[in-house]
Amino acid sequence: MTAEERKKILEMVADGTVTTEEAERLFTAAGSDDDAPTSARADNKFLIIKVHQGDKTNVNVRLPLALARLAKMFIPKDVEVNGKPLNVDMDQIINLVESEVEGNIVEVHQVDDDSGEITDVEIYLE
Repeated sequence: MTAEERKKILEMVADGTVTTEEAERLFTAAGSDDDAPTSARADNKFLIIKVHQGDKTNVNVRLPLALARLAKMFIPKDVEVNGKPLNVDMDQIINLVESEVEGNIVEVHQVDDDSGEITDVEIYLE
């Protein structure tokens, strides 16, 4: 797959033409060329992002690593959980993901002082 083909698929995800799952299938079906960077091929690995509040799962994202850089553009810089800032450096997370670090990349456990509601955030590589 050429760089131009990869870029077109990423643009289709950005404008909502295809979902991340559809993009993953397109990347797989198109294969890759020898010049493709390792991070773009992603070796069938996924960035998993989960947010649980109380007994509900509010966010459950399974993102192919090939799309991790694109996803960074859609994540707000100032994220709050229960009205408190969640300081997460997405550039650092992307660097850790690209280095294929094992285990949890980010794990946050927060209890709201007023309601006692528990919020858990997990970001890891699978």
